[in-house]
Amino acid sequence: MTDRVEYVSTRGGSEPRFFSRALLSGIAEDGGLFSPDKVPTLSATELSRLRPLKYWQRAFHILRKFNPDMPDVTLGEMTRDAYGSNFDSLDVAPVVSIGNRQYMQELWHGPSGAFKDMALQIMPLMFEEACAKDNRAREAASLGPLRYFVIGTTSGDTGAAAIEGYKNKRSLSIAVFYPRGKVSRLQELMMTTQDGNNVFVGAMEGDFDAIQRAAKETFADKEFNDLLLDQYGVVLSSANSINWGRIVPQIAYHVSAYVDLLEKGVIEPGDKIDIAVPTGNFGNILSAFYAKQMGVPINKLVCASNENNVLTAFLQTGIYDIRERSMKQTPSPSMDILVSSNVERLLYEITRDPVRVYRWMEELKTNKVFKVDEDVLKRLHEDFYAGWVENDECLQNIKDLFERKNYLMDTHTSVAHRVAQEYQEQNPSNRPLIISSTAHWAKFPRDIRKALLGSDANQIIADASPEETEFSIISQIMKLVPNATVPQSIATLQAKPERFAGVADAESEWIKRAILSYLQPKAA
Repeated sequence: MTDRVEYVSTRGGSEPRFFSRALLSGIAEDGGLFSPDKVPTLSATELSRLRPLKYWQRAFHILRKFNPDMPDVTLGEMTRDAYGSNFDSLDVAPVVSIGNRQYMQELWHGPSGAFKDMALQIMPLMFEEACAKDNRAREAASLGPLRYFVIGTTSGDTGAAAIEGYKNKRSLSIAVFYPRGKVSRLQELMMTTQDGNNVFVGAMEGDFDAIQRAAKETFADKEFNDLLLDQYGVVLSSANSINWGRIVPQIAYHVSAYVDLLEKGVIEPGDKIDIAVPTGNFGNILSAFYAKQMGVPINKLVCASNENNVLTAFLQTGIYDIRERSMKQTPSPSMDILVSSNVERLLYEITRDPVRVYRWMEELKTNKVFKVDEDVLKRLHEDFYAGWVENDECLQNIKDLFERKNYLMDTHTSVAHRVAQEYQEQNPSNRPLIISSTAHWAKFPRDIRKALLGSDANQIIADASPEETEFSIISQIMKLVPNATVPQSIATLQAKPERFAGVADAESEWIKRAILSYLQPKAA
């Protein structure tokens, strides 16, 4: 029997609710993030029992722990559908040895070629079930059905994964907004060529933080939300990792990685591992933190940042300070974030004190800086190691690993791999270290070519014809890496027309206008 888990706001100003309502709401009414009121546990015996299971069965076991208030048979069908033939690996999230006690967990075998698929293939299925359940209750109360409008903001990978998961779903629409010129061209094409009948994609001027702030302001605008409900029968929700529905499926793959090492005989029950994660909005590494809280024997969580290294400074000093920072453009655009939303959940889990969490978030909003107390800083140091990588170092590391191990990784994974190496050098041990490999290299062909060719790349770029495309660059890379493969989702992009164009300012008013122009009034 699963423990009864309810979901509470990190800021303490919203009523507790069950999983389905937290999923549909996306963000709490007080601006906080929904988190479990208790973290369920996994025993060593349970972990061992997961060893022979398929990935979807492991995911079902973890999801069920968090009390999703759905019948087991329904949840089982959803996990089986979410982690099936839509992934190009039977293992779904395989763990691959690259030597030196390092293992890559390849999280990019899904339809958008990024780790976001691990959550966004099942989250829309759970969302649809929760929506249907809610509308059945409304019908019984002689109330009209609700439709949901899901908003996603993306620094690169969330957009395509969210659209892929939510497209053509009943009773909902999805809009994704991204920073123009600050995602890779292939990341952009994976959004703008989508063919779902319930999809809208919008490019915005500014960086991801500005777009995320505009989206949060839209969620917080009571007058606008009342208008949507009264005139359109529509409720807003989120596809980003501010929604708990994004976090819990990610916990499952961190658990699965540990179980894979058990199954391979790399570790014995109870042995500890380290996990390194390239980090932007902090959702992926937070999921690993929850896995540790559940009882998975994780020693350190290695938080890897690019040149936008506010998280490194925070985890080292306890001071979150963005006063003098401006966003830097890097080869790892999905990590180009300065305000990492899920830090709020981490602080709540460490303190279980919504008053302190609220104060810190208000200080960040108002003063662009906050400092945690000494007890919190001590806990951060116990659980996390943090480091960051310069742009050139990121690209050089891709070349170095390829030449040593014939393993080609993307730019985000390179950041995590380099910081993981630094961590192991400073903390020598025989513990295995799992690196979250978060995207397929083919999504970033220009930087991968530059990494592989080094100084020779400058001349090739200078000599390139105006007709050069991302796809011709991928062909060049595949000549350099004969064993490389490209996912169908990327290979077929070249033939797809772009449906969405135009650019707007990163403001909540524009998001509201975009939503209203998309919607049709509900029937009288």
